[in-house]
Amino acid sequence: MLRLFSVMALATSAFVPSALAQSATSAAQPATDIGNIDSMVKMRCSLDPKEDVILWWSGTVFAQLPEKAPSALLGFEGYNICRAEKQADGTWRLLTRELTFYRDLKTGKIIDQWDNPMTGERNEVLQVANDPVNNVLNPPGRPSTVSWVEAGDQLMLTMNIPLTYPNPLSPKDFPKQSSGEMYMGSEHFMFFTPRAAIEDPSLTQAPATYGWTRTGPWLPWMEMGQAPGGLLYIAQGNKKASIAELPADIQERVRTTYPEYATAPKEWIQPNMTSWTVYKQWHESQQQAKKAK
Repeated sequence: MLRLFSVMALATSAFVPSALAQSATSAAQPATDIGNIDSMVKMRCSLDPKEDVILWWSGTVFAQLPEKAPSALLGFEGYNICRAEKQADGTWRLLTRELTFYRDLKTGKIIDQWDNPMTGERNEVLQVANDPVNNVLNPPGRPSTVSWVEAGDQLMLTMNIPLTYPNPLSPKDFPKQSSGEMYMGSEHFMFFTPRAAIEDPSLTQAPATYGWTRTGPWLPWMEMGQAPGGLLYIAQGNKKASIAELPADIQERVRTTYPEYATAPKEWIQPNMTSWTVYKQWHESQQQAKKAK
């Protein structure tokens, strides 16, 4: 299943060049060979396996209902914390975990309950806490380069990722939470990084800013089942030097509730956790707690 932010994965096996990237003249290859996966790791994370790197985001979730204009529902803000390891065969592993918190659009505060304007019901909000979110960027037999586009002294990288796979929440077992037998959606990323930083051999990582768009079904905790429509996510973000650069309320949640998210994972673990699998585990634990009473 898809993580709420599979932007963190950047799996080249899913990379589909945009029309811009396909039509633009490829960037000239400097000594560091900007086409290779190492350069993407340098932008996305760090070439140093001892460095933890934070990629922050902030955006808005919109409802997309049939024959209606998209309407803003929620704000969201969070981060992924990553560590990259290069294997003996040249493949790169990204070891990451990610947090996202939903915010009230008017107050900007993190919310734990939400009045759903489409159902009239009050929903308990399940924040995004996915651990692990680990990925191999260039597995054997898959492409080992990506297509960069030059924009003055900047390099741009566009990635379009269509998604469809079996839904962990079946409609039979989760009629109010499941959008159907299959998950269907897409994610779209536009990264920007200084070319000089990518080419500088003294740097283990390069600054990065990006925009991110996602289309997908209603979130399970919204309890809208297979109601027509879905969600549109629009966000932007960049790298942060440390947890201390994140908003104070997110720092507080990390300290009190999610201390493990202050560092990247130390060991490679599979399978990954996702918003849907986390919800399934949470729902089952809630049911067991009710039975135990």
